[in-house]
Amino acid sequence: MRPIALVVSIVAAANALAFRLDFAGTWKFWVLLGAPYAVLAGFALWFLWDSGTLLDVMKPRWGDFSLGFLTAAVLLGATWTARSLIVPAGSERHLWFLRLYAQVGDADTVQRSLLLTTVLLGIALSEELIWRGYVLPTAESRFGTRSGWVVAALAYTAAHLPSVAALADPIAGPNPLLVMAALGAGLVWTFTAKMTRRLPPVIVSHLAFSYFSVVQFRWPGM
Repeated sequence: MRPIALVVSIVAAANALAFRLDFAGTWKFWVLLGAPYAVLAGFALWFLWDSGTLLDVMKPRWGDFSLGFLTAAVLLGATWTARSLIVPAGSERHLWFLRLYAQVGDADTVQRSLLLTTVLLGIALSEELIWRGYVLPTAESRFGTRSGWVVAALAYTAAHLPSVAALADPIAGPNPLLVMAALGAGLVWTFTAKMTRRLPPVIVSHLAFSYFSVVQFRWPGM
């Protein structure tokens, strides 16, 4: 359990720092969030290689893209539905949504920047390597395959808890949006990885979900 707790602690600290208003819309936000994940992703790759499972879990197969885009579409649809119910336009809670997007920065800037798009997708890829490539099998070895995936998904959610305070709005109060998204998406991605025993489907899903969530359904360069 200690290795999982360490990962949660590192990511939670990164979230607590990166999501401060001081770094909203700046390159420091991307660095503070991306650097710890890059290090952890490197460790996850070493773990998979050392355990002899790297090629097995990373080798693409027919249907990976279809499954990935299908789960991403379901998550995006659920996110937009939940947003209309939880943070309706004109309500104080809508400020949560504005605060979250202010942290990422202008969507057009991300959309038109190859560097920022690469960093965004790199963070999503790193998340899958560490949470589904390392934390999931570690949790399963400790708690069994029936409960391990739930522990891994909850650990992923717990790592995002600092964002509740970091993304708080003076009027709307503590911001639960990122944690709610982490819980819902984490359960879907972790269960998918558990059932397929591979990473490409969840990597595709996470990349698509992250990109279209940030640029709000616009393509690069448009």
